[in-house]
Amino acid sequence: MQQTDWTDENLLQAIASGGRTRQDALRAIYADTELKRKVIQHVRNRQGNAEDGQDMFHEGIIVLDRNVREGKFRGEAPLKGYLYSICRLLWMNQLRKNAHTKPVAEMPPTKESDEYTPEIALITDERKTLLNRLLEQLGERCRDILELWKLSFSMEEIAEKLGFSSSDMARKAKYRCHLNLMELIQKNPEVQEWR
Repeated sequence: MQQTDWTDENLLQAIASGGRTRQDALRAIYADTELKRKVIQHVRNRQGNAEDGQDMFHEGIIVLDRNVREGKFRGEAPLKGYLYSICRLLWMNQLRKNAHTKPVAEMPPTKESDEYTPEIALITDERKTLLNRLLEQLGERCRDILELWKLSFSMEEIAEKLGFSSSDMARKAKYRCHLNLMELIQKNPEVQEWR
């Protein structure tokens, strides 16, 4: 189905049904350059840059996908408007988080740091082991992309390090890997309990 052929109703049904039709629907939403440009512009007007805007658009699609599949959004409003609202909220939350982040030197010592018990160490190790098992299922390429992204490498740096032809190609690969990881997490109830 061409991007212009998708209606909100078709997109929602495809996402809810899962599988290949879900992927096609998400690709169609991702390919909406007008909406992506609008999100990027919103972010740039509020202390961000184009890359931040791209990230918010990707994150917004992930949230939209989850909300549709969990029945939190059933098409009561236009899909594009809903996604744009999600992206705006995500950016607002990011700004708020950035405003509350203090450099380590300014952080007051906390009591919790002294209370690192063997039980906490065991739980932390179990989580790491399980997360590593899920990452193994993604494959080496996705693991590398997500690891570099987690370490705050820019998309340009990721593209250069991993041999992508452009930062856009790296960004698309990161988006697909992130979606695949979210699916794996949703299929593993023990990971769900951490959230």
